[in-house]
Amino acid sequence: MTVLSETKTFAAGLLARPLLRFGMVGSAATLCFLCCLHLLVLHAHWPAPAARALAGLLALLAAYAGQCYWTFGVRHGHHARMLPRFVLVQGAGLYLGELLAACLDWYGLPRALALPAASLTAPLCLYLLCRLWVFRPATRRPGPPSPSSRGESMDHVSVSESPAVSVIMNCLNSSEHLQEALDSLAAQTFTDFEVIFWDNGSTDRSPQIARGHAALAGRLRYFRGEKTVPLGAARNLAIARSRGRYVAFLDCDDLWRPGKLARQVACFEADPRVGLVCTDTEIFDGRQVLERLFAESRPQRGMAFAALMERQWISMSSAMLSRAALDSVVCPPAAAGGVPAWFDESLNVCEEADIFYRVAHDWKLDHVDEPLTVWRVHGKNTTFRKFGQFADETLAILAKHRRLWPGYDAEHAGLVSLLTRRAAFQKAVSLWREGRGREARATIRPWRDHARKYRLFWWASYLPGACFDVAARLYFALPAAIRRR
Repeated sequence: MTVLSETKTFAAGLLARPLLRFGMVGSAATLCFLCCLHLLVLHAHWPAPAARALAGLLALLAAYAGQCYWTFGVRHGHHARMLPRFVLVQGAGLYLGELLAACLDWYGLPRALALPAASLTAPLCLYLLCRLWVFRPATRRPGPPSPSSRGESMDHVSVSESPAVSVIMNCLNSSEHLQEALDSLAAQTFTDFEVIFWDNGSTDRSPQIARGHAALAGRLRYFRGEKTVPLGAARNLAIARSRGRYVAFLDCDDLWRPGKLARQVACFEADPRVGLVCTDTEIFDGRQVLERLFAESRPQRGMAFAALMERQWISMSSAMLSRAALDSVVCPPAAAGGVPAWFDESLNVCEEADIFYRVAHDWKLDHVDEPLTVWRVHGKNTTFRKFGQFADETLAILAKHRRLWPGYDAEHAGLVSLLTRRAAFQKAVSLWREGRGREARATIRPWRDHARKYRLFWWASYLPGACFDVAARLYFALPAAIRRR
């Protein structure tokens, strides 16, 4: 039974990879073409040209349906845009292999090697074209709720002295998207919550928008700091004023679906040992949904500390924590009259992951497998530009874990190795961006052959640092299975 279960898990893991699905759908479409052609010519006695045309059309439609709905999971796509693009990509695919082989041959690669290399590269190019151009996720804007669901029914709902949920909103000049965020909060079907709105020194219209939101009147508690402080410190100040037995976080440019709070509270009520519940998250660039966090693999439930350390799947605006779990990881104030530190104020880029890790070590995790959170991203991906900070803070988190939990190296030897490798990779990326390719390779050399992304980086580091931005865009365009770990 164990072998069968492991086999099923392994098969499910393979089928969750879009690149493998892409190949399977392509193979199935080819088989469809051959079967249809055979039936039409030999049994229906169609002329060969007509049979080829119909068989090709059926195979093309089958491939489109498979890639759209299964491989890339586009449920509400704009087919009038996607189908013509898919036809162009499929047409280009007929000649791409030969073109790549000719290019490799022109560069001096022997024909015996050029053909296999082109045969392997062409499908990957087609996959990237389909993912980045043809089947880009639905173009709908998540936007604010419709007028009928904007929370007008909550206008005069009083909040108790001990609400079930405290929603933490930290704001610094967020007027552009704040109204939408507050509207999505007011539209929640679960109403027993308060809003702790911490203004970190805004100079725009954010205070007026927050304090003037009619649907949240009586439940939004506005606070303004004496000075602007780092985000982790601002979150600690807000949490210190919260009264709920659960604490949720909503960044001022993100959005919630109406059922988010209700679904998460139900998870907590079902098991008192659950310390953190998140939801699936759509990543939104202001025009369209770019991806969904749980699309390729589902996160683990229960005691999932090691799994979370390997792959951090929790977006901040999707997280809800029990107050008991939060208080179990709090650091007391450094001075009399100070504020307790739930978030580590010495961290600047990993403070969110750090608190999730500490809660996950002693508490169960759960999640709602539905995209109830919309995470708005702005401009270009800046992750690579902070990799020097990520390296330092990754090692700081490892040192903290060793202090908190004696025997950590023996109990979690795999995680120690993972965090060390991860920090080395982050440091190497930072060095290469600064034009120090040789130092970057020296940093990553012990793990060069450990994973595909390290090997890719090794060769990329021979390029000048000026190529960093292009390489970063190509990296993030790769399937997550290649980028992971």
